[in-house]
Amino acid sequence: MPVFGFNTDVKVGKTVFHVQTEDRGAGNPVLDTTIYVKGRVLAKRGTSYQEFLASPDFNQSELHAMLERQHKQIIEEVRAGKLAEMVQLEPAPAASGISVQLLNPATFLKGTTASLEVGVTRRGAATPVDKATVRVLLHTGAPQPFQFETPVDAAGKASLQFHMPRLGPGGAELVIQASAADGQDEIKYTLRPKPSGV
Repeated sequence: MPVFGFNTDVKVGKTVFHVQTEDRGAGNPVLDTTIYVKGRVLAKRGTSYQEFLASPDFNQSELHAMLERQHKQIIEEVRAGKLAEMVQLEPAPAASGISVQLLNPATFLKGTTASLEVGVTRRGAATPVDKATVRVLLHTGAPQPFQFETPVDAAGKASLQFHMPRLGPGGAELVIQASAADGQDEIKYTLRPKPSGV
C-alpha cells in the first residue's frame, strides 16, 4: 500500500525544519509526523487511528482530513517555538540498538544512477535486523528533498536505485536512515559535483 502524506519546509529564523506526516496504512494504523533538520530526526509524534479504522464511520476522506489537521498543527507548533517541548515529550532512544551501513560507498554512484546497498544490524553485533525500514533522503537545495523508502529483506539488507539529479555548486547531502523496534540510526554523506572535465 502506498504511503500517503504531506511534506512541508518551515523556516524559523535561520533554521529550516522539514515536517513530514504520513499515514502508515491499515496494517499499522498510525499517523506519523517526523521533524527533520538537514536529514537529522529532531522529533516524532504518532497518533493511532485503530478505533476509527474499526468503526462503521471509517472513511478515507475523514482519515486524510485527520492527517492534514495533524500536519498543520505540528507546523504551527514549530513556528511557535514549541519544538523543544516536543523533543522532551518523545526523546530519541539514548543508545539505539541498531546500526545502518552503506555497503557499497565507493561504487554506489555510476554516471547518473545511484544504486545503494544498505545493511541494518544490531549494534555491537553482526546479527541482521530483518524487520527494519530504510529511508534515503537526498538534499540538493530544492524546496523538498528527494525521498526513497523500502523495507529490508530477511538478511537485513535493502537495495535502492534512483536517478541522481545534477548537483549544483553546493553539492548535496545524502542521508540514510534505518528504523526498527530496537531504535533508529542514520549516516550522512556529502556529495560534491565533479570538476568540469573529469
